[in-house]
Amino acid sequence: MTTKTRTGQPPGAESPGDLRPTRYGAFSSDGSEYRITDPRTPRPWVNVIANPRLGLVVSQSGGGFTWIDNSQLAVVNRWQQDLTQDSSGKFLYMRDADSGAVWSLSPAPVWAPYQSFECRHGLGYTTFVSETAGIAARWTLFVHVADTVEFWRVELSNLTERPRNLEICAYLEWNCGVAPSPRREFTKLFLENEFEPSRRAVFARNHMWEVPSRRHGHWNTDFPYVAALACTDEVHSAQGDKTAFWGRYCDLRSPQALGEETWTPQFGRHGDAIAALRSRIALAPGAHHVLGYALAVAPSRREVEVLLERTARTEVIERSLDDSRAAWRARLAAHRVRTPDPTVDLLANDWLRYQAIASRLWGRCGYYQQSGAYGFRDQLQDSQVWLTIEPARCREQILLHAAHQFADGSVYHWWHPLSEQGHVTPMSDDLLWLPFVTASYLRETGALDVLADSAPYIDDPEPRPLSDHVLSAFRRVFARTSARGLPYIGAGDWNDGLSAVGLEEHGESVWLAHFLAGLLVEWAGIWRHAGREDLAAEFAARREALVRAVNAHGWDGEWYLRATLDDGSLLGSAKDRVARIFLNAQTWAVLADVAPPERAARCMAAVREHLLTEAGPLLLAPAFDAPIPAIGYITRYAPGLRENGGVYTHAATWAIAAACKVRDADLVGRLLTAINPAGKDPDRYWAEPYVLPGNVDGPASPHYGRGGWTWYTGSAAWLHRIVAEWVLGVRPEWEGLRIDPCLPPGWNRAEMTRPFRGHRYRIVIERSDDPRDRPGVQVTLDGVTQASNLIPPPAGPAALHEVHVRCR
Repeated sequence: MTTKTRTGQPPGAESPGDLRPTRYGAFSSDGSEYRITDPRTPRPWVNVIANPRLGLVVSQSGGGFTWIDNSQLAVVNRWQQDLTQDSSGKFLYMRDADSGAVWSLSPAPVWAPYQSFECRHGLGYTTFVSETAGIAARWTLFVHVADTVEFWRVELSNLTERPRNLEICAYLEWNCGVAPSPRREFTKLFLENEFEPSRRAVFARNHMWEVPSRRHGHWNTDFPYVAALACTDEVHSAQGDKTAFWGRYCDLRSPQALGEETWTPQFGRHGDAIAALRSRIALAPGAHHVLGYALAVAPSRREVEVLLERTARTEVIERSLDDSRAAWRARLAAHRVRTPDPTVDLLANDWLRYQAIASRLWGRCGYYQQSGAYGFRDQLQDSQVWLTIEPARCREQILLHAAHQFADGSVYHWWHPLSEQGHVTPMSDDLLWLPFVTASYLRETGALDVLADSAPYIDDPEPRPLSDHVLSAFRRVFARTSARGLPYIGAGDWNDGLSAVGLEEHGESVWLAHFLAGLLVEWAGIWRHAGREDLAAEFAARREALVRAVNAHGWDGEWYLRATLDDGSLLGSAKDRVARIFLNAQTWAVLADVAPPERAARCMAAVREHLLTEAGPLLLAPAFDAPIPAIGYITRYAPGLRENGGVYTHAATWAIAAACKVRDADLVGRLLTAINPAGKDPDRYWAEPYVLPGNVDGPASPHYGRGGWTWYTGSAAWLHRIVAEWVLGVRPEWEGLRIDPCLPPGWNRAEMTRPFRGHRYRIVIERSDDPRDRPGVQVTLDGVTQASNLIPPPAGPAALHEVHVRCR
């Protein structure tokens, strides 16, 4: 017989109507889960699960790690970044006490054969569903919605007709500090662990944190947290030393301790600190058993104990799982789309925003990169994901970044929470993302009072209004301008790999000129709304001069240059042998209205001719094939990798917006299809089909079409925004909602629900083939035909508004 689970299905059962099946798995019918049935995926396919402070990454094999507050400086368990083996993490072993057979509830570390298997990555949880030797198992990992505790819910069922005597053993290796931690023989000297039987928990702390202390120097401060792994069941054996658990020259596939009846515990400060907790479970025929584990982290031992007392109970774990799932559903519910492509829907409605929030904003990590830091430009852009659902969070992010600006307008390129260590560079674009995202917030909310919110500068503790911070950023960029009127590029200008183009403060950035020109017109309007006519006039004049300069000096004949080097040579010119054309210099010329109509058409035609591939638009072409120190480290990547002639997904999303702006629906469709991960051949693509990659190999790579650097990419928030605001065309402006769709061929209808300034809108967009309809967009609001495609700001009490759009 089988035992029903919380979902009402036997473990391993598939739902009918799964989407986009491949040999490795498929989306659930509603798109909210990706179900992996073959664990030997081309590369680890992971989930990033987080609340604002604590999170974990877990792969389909069970590998992964947990962090608190900073995914590089405060990593709880030891993990090695080896995407070929993917063999380190936090694991649950099962052992049949009668036969001695051993397996694991995730494929790693044992890799024993399963009778059935699924890894279900969902929004805020991952569940391993398996059947081995007549034992059905369901292991769900997730985090509390607010507390700094990770939960494991385990359900075991005896599918046989005989009693089963089982042993379950949880295992992890303590890190409690900076990761990666390759010098284990050194760092283990500072770890301490202790087993407390009454709490069924192993506690761990680290007496040395590899973050310097300003007062006491290097290697001379404690890790600021205590961690503990606790079990809800009785613990019959516990071990705290790696050698005692593994055995000499053994490995995680078959630890020696699992076959031993009695363990000799070794805890304290003189071993290699792990946590292993073994419990015995007797299951009658057809019976099932639920138990749980809590991995809790807090600043002190007592605070961890209190956290465990409150949470390390099966009923709390059950309720917390329901709360976590409900929180993600509620968080993403207010803004939804429906298009003819169900994979676009599942990405835009759930996975892209989940990726942006869990991985980029809260975790600041993925499997390819564990940053932990806030990038000044990075998390500011990501925070735009909050605008339609929780705009206050975007506002908080704006002020956080404003507080990491210097009084001269310069900013940290990145900084680490916990240590507040920051990196100052002469990069030229970072500081301008503060006015960019502030403008996005203002268009969405109309809340001019944000400009009065205050934050200190790094070098001036006196709080200053946000408007001063914004103006400081602009003034610094104005001061870093060439005699020709173009902004200097410095050590990079969004493309970090152009790291040497302007180190002598002579090289100019054409892309930054486009970006700045767009901001100037935006802020001329904002200053006007704020009653600052002097600034409005100044910014309008600067915009006009900059547009003249970039069209005089940045146009190469068929497309825009990317930059000039310190010695005056050109980058991104048709005269170059490599890197003749760059994507961003064309798309932002369109998006910022710098290019006159004829030039806009020509530079987008150049994108089609030179950069468009089946994998997406290349960031540049042809790829650099040898290092050029005067340009930067981008030239040191192998051809076709990442920024060097690959598809850089962040920039690819902007290309979709530019295609929408020039009304090239065919290009919109091709680009959207090209970067959609759900439609890829997984054996060629390698990467997860449910989240975006940072990059895809270009044609100069022998692995053309291979995805990489998944999860930790700013493209997730951007693609959601561009589908909503450009493809479906529902864009917030000062004067209301602009409805200007550019639907791909074959899309005859699309729908959206979204909030706007306290009201809700249900929008239906239909393509009209009726020759009697006039060309353009016709909009009705609550049954009333509008004079234009701009819906005015809502007035009166909050209400639901019906919008019907016909476009031809």
